Amino acid sequence: MSNVPIIILKEGTEEVREKEARKQNITAMVAIAETVRSTLGPKGMSKMLVDSLGDVTITNDGAEILKNLDIENIAANMMVNVAKSIDEDIGDGTTSAVIFSAALLNNALELVEQGIHPRPITHGYKLAADKALSIIKEISIKISSDDDEVLKNAAKTAMNSKDIAPLKDFFADLALKAIKQIADEKGNNFAKVSNVKIVKAPGKSLKDTELINGVYTQKEKVNAMMPVSIKDARIAVIRRKLDVKKTEFDAQVRISSPSDIQKFLDQEDKILLDYLKIFKDLGVNMVVNSSDISDKFGAYLAKEGIAAIKSVGESDYKSILKAVGAKLVDDLTSLSEDDLGFAERIHFEKLGDDEYTLFTGCKNPKSVSILIKGGLDKILSTAEVSLNDVLSVIAKIIDTKTVVAGGGAIYIELAKRIRTYANEISGKEQLAVNAFALALEEIPKTLIKNAGLAEIEKLTELRAAHKTDDDKWVGIDTITNTIGDNYKRGIVEPAELINHIIKSGSELANLILRVDRIISAKGSRPEGL
Repeated sequence: MSNVPIIILKEGTEEVREKEARKQNITAMVAIAETVRSTLGPKGMSKMLVDSLGDVTITNDGAEILKNLDIENIAANMMVNVAKSIDEDIGDGTTSAVIFSAALLNNALELVEQGIHPRPITHGYKLAADKALSIIKEISIKISSDDDEVLKNAAKTAMNSKDIAPLKDFFADLALKAIKQIADEKGNNFAKVSNVKIVKAPGKSLKDTELINGVYTQKEKVNAMMPVSIKDARIAVIRRKLDVKKTEFDAQVRISSPSDIQKFLDQEDKILLDYLKIFKDLGVNMVVNSSDISDKFGAYLAKEGIAAIKSVGESDYKSILKAVGAKLVDDLTSLSEDDLGFAERIHFEKLGDDEYTLFTGCKNPKSVSILIKGGLDKILSTAEVSLNDVLSVIAKIIDTKTVVAGGGAIYIELAKRIRTYANEISGKEQLAVNAFALALEEIPKTLIKNAGLAEIEKLTELRAAHKTDDDKWVGIDTITNTIGDNYKRGIVEPAELINHIIKSGSELANLILRVDRIISAKGSRPEGL
């Protein structure tokens, strides 16, 4: 057989093989981790993000930073997607996930450069991840959905690194009340977080933020003559155009006398007046319509003292339905007393430059609103992102009913037990399991560094403090710069968050380590950031 090479790829295709391929991918992913590393913890730094239009955002939220990065490297994009999935599934912990994933890959790269094949490394990582998940299940603390103190502590822990941290007690209490209002025993309360509507109102300060026992919607009344405020509102939520129905085909109306014109107009009026009669007979004094309301019918409603909003979006009318207890109706002739919703008060008001309709005093609403107040738009936007994270964390704990101590305590304990587990394993997998344990310590190590403390000294002190199983919750409190039992101090995180970080981080590392060739098609963007 001849030694002439067989070319199977198109001209211009680039190949990067073996060690160089892994190095390219891992280097890019480590670079992403370095971008957000300094934001971790209560004393983390912020990043200034400037978009193509010159708009500036200053934030230390990992998810927000990653979302705004323009990344070309495919592997690095995979890491960003892992962070996004954690933000979607938990609501917090994106920075920790990125740091852990990068540490796993960096440690694996060192083993590869020592001549160890990726196969035993990925196998060792899989064994270590499974063991870590079983340890978390064993040591995590079970709580009930009524354990308000722990839930508030988790909320405050999530806020420690946010700009709203100075008001964490206030916001923790407010967020817990909001989640408790929409929660039910059926579970999956995390999916109901969107039922807490966050509305931003410029002016005053964050301390004036309030929980509304009802819902805000950014809509103004259809007619200026409609009442500004309605008490004891009887609310019809409909999906029907309130106008004279136009024909869908060409038609001519022949009118031979002035009286015919009047008859034609009277017939149009009758259609609208029939609609009006339905509302009046049921005592409806507020109409919420996802469709249109004509100016003429709006004037009829105003004359009867009935208020209305129109073209209400799906998410808004669903929030209103849950808040006021109404049923959505398409056919007006079938509208009944049972379909109506109720609110003690409906008020139309202006917040900043926008017009809002406020439904308050709803009976057992399953949709509520938080009205965030602040002096600057940037402060309001940051507070909105932070508060949404806090709401998500509380809801996730209510669903899973398990927590662990934060401040690096869980990672140091896992690392200790994983090292013990490594002694039970033979071969090159043992090196990988120890590398996994080292990667776990990267998160407390980063917390210590961001607090301006001596890394080696404090990390050694933390390791030494985990002598027995009773010391499992010893971690670093970077607010006071002391080491102690973080669970007793109220530094608490959802156990599900740590599970997700370990699962996604180890799966991503194993996926990247199995790549031994990068084949870039002609015209594809170069690897890198």
